[in-house]
Amino acid sequence: MRFALVVVLLLLFPAPAKADIGGFTLSAKATPVSVLLHTQLLPVPAEPQGEVHLSYTQTELGSGPIGRSLASSLWPGAAVGTGLPQLLGFAYPVQANAAHPGGPAGEEKSGMRAQAGAARAESFAGARQEVPFLVTLDGLASTSASAVTATEARSTAVTSVQTITLLSGLVVLSGVRFESVAVSDGNKGSGTSAFSVAEVTVLGQKFPITAPDAPPEALLKALAPLGVTLTWPESTTKFEGTSATAKSRGLALAVDVKALRARLGLGGILDGIVAPLLPEELAPLLNPLDKMEIVVGDTEAVANATVAAPLTPPDNNPVPQAPPVGPPALDAPPAPLPGTPPAAGINPPGVTPPVAQVARSGPGSLLDFPGVPALLVLTGLGVAAAGAFGMRSFGAFLLGGAPCPSGHPTGVPDLRNG
Repeated sequence: MRFALVVVLLLLFPAPAKADIGGFTLSAKATPVSVLLHTQLLPVPAEPQGEVHLSYTQTELGSGPIGRSLASSLWPGAAVGTGLPQLLGFAYPVQANAAHPGGPAGEEKSGMRAQAGAARAESFAGARQEVPFLVTLDGLASTSASAVTATEARSTAVTSVQTITLLSGLVVLSGVRFESVAVSDGNKGSGTSAFSVAEVTVLGQKFPITAPDAPPEALLKALAPLGVTLTWPESTTKFEGTSATAKSRGLALAVDVKALRARLGLGGILDGIVAPLLPEELAPLLNPLDKMEIVVGDTEAVANATVAAPLTPPDNNPVPQAPPVGPPALDAPPAPLPGTPPAAGINPPGVTPPVAQVARSGPGSLLDFPGVPALLVLTGLGVAAAGAFGMRSFGAFLLGGAPCPSGHPTGVPDLRNG
């Protein structure tokens, strides 16, 4: 009965539909093993002075769409891997690349594969790796992937190693796996990050890992006399709004090379017997490293997406006609075109204050001249009348304004009477 009720409720209230993804930014990178070298022989103003990442993979995917994928079985870091074309004129050869839209869409080499498209970028690196006297890896695999669908943007970084043998068998790690996943649906970010280490062997003594949060105390005591410091992995996830970041910093083994040489009895042989036989300039080569750090497992995934803006449906209602208005003032600016932003100092349409009309609708008086005050009109008429009267009096004075002593008529004679 309860099961039937749950089914009915699910049918009546279906899950809300997810919104479509608009813009997005994705990245993922994974490194099973990294070897970091600290030495004074290389005049490099950086720490560490040398680095190499085994079976390194990286992907990037963004709106546009733009995709990029990289896989390298022996990656020397971005400074060398991407800087060689600028310094020496040729690209670093141990890598497979793919890009969209510029291409190539895919590239595959021994132990390396990269693909990139509009909706997915993926890279893989995996093969048996060995750096003499330092590290040997069996069952190595590294995958980075970034993909987007209509409702989700996801990045995934995974590394796994079956067996890692360090320093010619001094330390052996088994069953190592790291994974980081970051997801964004445009409304919020989510993801996970986790790691696992099955067993660690030191000088033939096995230490099973029973608690994933911390190493066994006996393991730390076994590594201390060898000059090896162990830092346990750490996984973190961070969510901010629509973005998600998942990281797993791998298990780190920091080796004090001088202490290790003394523990293995190599210091007296190299410094007491071999060093006197070499020129003074070559003596530092017997102690090339101060410290070596080996990081097992390192993954990072980042995802951020936004919801696509909904399209505004067309308005089927007819546009109302604006009521007719009177003639515009002579000083009024022309009406702006549709879509033109309002200029400074000009009121936008619809809020223009009313202006006085030029012509009145009713009849006006005789003295109401457009644009001329009535008092000015009356003053002008008075001045004109006074001037006319003065000119008439002055003409009468010149042509006969005074009487004749003999009694003859004055004024201008009538020339029409002969």
